[in-house]
Amino acid sequence: MHTKNSDLIMVSYNGVIQDRSNRLLESSIISKKDMIKDKKIKGILVSLKGVVYEGDSVILKMLVKRLNILSQNMGISISLIDYSMELYRLFKKEIKNTKIRLFKNINVANLFLDPKAFKEGMCVLVYDDDEQNSKNLSSELSKYGYTVIRAKDSKEFQERMHEEAHDIIITQSALNEKLNSSKSSKNALRLSKMLISNLPVFMDTAVETLVSFTGLKAEKSAHSIKGFDTSLDVDNICAVMHFKGDLEGFFTLVFPEDIAIIALESLLGETVLLSDVETLKDGVGEFCNIITGSTKTSFANKGIKIIFDLPKTYNSLKATQSYIGENNGVWIDMQLAGKPFYMFITK
Repeated sequence: MHTKNSDLIMVSYNGVIQDRSNRLLESSIISKKDMIKDKKIKGILVSLKGVVYEGDSVILKMLVKRLNILSQNMGISISLIDYSMELYRLFKKEIKNTKIRLFKNINVANLFLDPKAFKEGMCVLVYDDDEQNSKNLSSELSKYGYTVIRAKDSKEFQERMHEEAHDIIITQSALNEKLNSSKSSKNALRLSKMLISNLPVFMDTAVETLVSFTGLKAEKSAHSIKGFDTSLDVDNICAVMHFKGDLEGFFTLVFPEDIAIIALESLLGETVLLSDVETLKDGVGEFCNIITGSTKTSFANKGIKIIFDLPKTYNSLKATQSYIGENNGVWIDMQLAGKPFYMFITK
């Protein structure tokens, strides 16, 4: 059985994981070779929902080996989804040095293999007191599949910003021109115009990832120009990703520990203890690797070349600040199911 979702094909693995089932799955995938070519399919998802694993590790290794060979020969991504926690742990070891990927469910797979399917369902409210800048930004967002509502004046923006019809709010996108007029100002923002105009890419990717993993509502609540805020009065896990290329700077995510646990349990499919700080740090680092991978793809689609270093994780706000410095940046207040988390972008 298979179903078509966006530009991905889903194939179900049925019954007990055994050699006969592995061969049937392989034959099923090969039989779709012409469809994959004709319809420009981006990936194959193998659903393991309801399968039975009887403890034969050799058969499990052979399944991964067969799928990896298929992926290479057919030139297409093959991913495993809908696995149990037991299978997740086993497959995570087996897929190292292969092209096979693991996604918790079809929504997560869609996000990273076909992100456009998510963007088409997202609505953005845009307002800028520079009307031409507002029009340009709205046009750019529309090109990438968003539904855009452009407020014509501040009154309409104030009225619309409290509505639930939109998922993201973007306002004052001409921050760089306004604040860099006086470099001596304590509020001076030293980000490039190109980076300012592409801030939504960072925000969108993080929001889409959280929405997909948790099923909870994520949104931006406010932003300000300031240095990295070390005054937050809760325990936090921070991940810093330095990026360079056509754009250069630091992208930092600040997760209060309770939000980090929600995100990681959704990603890993297992319980994460508040006391296990190292697991929290490692997990947030891996989570941010996924975000930056999707962000890099989004920029590539815009013709922007960008490279991310591996995330550095901290459970200290001051340690984070010592790494990224005290330059001003854009501090963005976000919410996940009404609980706060934060983004900070600086040079």
